Amino acid sequence: MPASIEQVLRAHTDQWMAIPGVVATGIGEQAGKPCIRVMVVRKTRDITTKIPAQVDGYPVVIEETGEFRALPAE
Repeated sequence: MPASIEQVLRAHTDQWMAIPGVVATGIGEQAGKPCIRVMVVRKTRDITTKIPAQVDGYPVVIEETGEFRALPAE
């Protein structure tokens, strides 16, 4: 049985998060189908060469989001 998108994401997140500039990973949707999203500060050639366009049959979308910062507690 093929791996679920959640299993694929878990299997690759640590490797992708170790790439400088990657700030988050998650599951999203592209053209009505599930995809893996990799959020980056800036989409660079170095990042796009290290992250495949597809993993285990699921498309991988690299999304430029800038840095994430925690909001102060109120």
